[in-house]
Amino acid sequence: GNDQLLPSQQEGERLHKLLPNCELRKFDDSGHFLLLEGSIDLVTILKGTSYYRRGKYHDYVSDFIPPTPYEAKQVIESNSLINAVTSAVMLSTLEDGTIVKGLAGIPSEGPVLFVGYHMLLGLELVPLVSRIFNERNILVRGIAHPMMFTKRKTGRLPEISSFDTFRIMGAVPVAPSNLFKLLSSKSHVLLYPGGMREALHRKGEEYKLFWPEQSEFVRMAARFGAKIIPFGAVGEDDLGQ
Repeated sequence: GNDQLLPSQQEGERLHKLLPNCELRKFDDSGHFLLLEGSIDLVTILKGTSYYRRGKYHDYVSDFIPPTPYEAKQVIESNSLINAVTSAVMLSTLEDGTIVKGLAGIPSEGPVLFVGYHMLLGLELVPLVSRIFNERNILVRGIAHPMMFTKRKTGRLPEISSFDTFRIMGAVPVAPSNLFKLLSSKSHVLLYPGGMREALHRKGEEYKLFWPEQSEFVRMAARFGAKIIPFGAVGEDDLGQ
């Protein structure tokens, strides 16, 4: 950052290499007295790194602390460009089958499982989660790729810090146990059975599903009486034409 007193960035990188469980966070616009700045919240940083835990081991479901209104606002505003560019129009279906503009058809009480198709680069994700939170005050817990939570010391994957906002908003690594815990706690859960392969589809694979032949999410949803909401999106894949 702008630390003019000590070489904090170099020291941080040195410790990152030495300590096995060290995560490095850079604050480019901050100075030496980082924690005294009004824009820095240590609790928010801990949420983003998934370091807070109540027991001996971290649990992505039971140790999750919901974002404060300010944290949620900051996350949504940081993605305002995506929301503006996509200008998504969302429709939902009421219990009587009526299709309405907006998200009034989404049940307020969980457990609810959203199951859908990943469009190119998964850009539909941010508008969807943001709109559900803003319109219905529902926090959707996403089932996410493990690369958003663990990064090897070497490799070309994005810096894990770039996914802090996903963890703040409640994303958990893809695992049957995490889906089980979320549904048992009556959460609203977002699942993309096609995963990264679907989001990184090739030319000529627009709107093609890459779901496994046996999707176990139906069995698990039935066990907890969860409402399954299938959803789809159109338009984004066409941008690549």
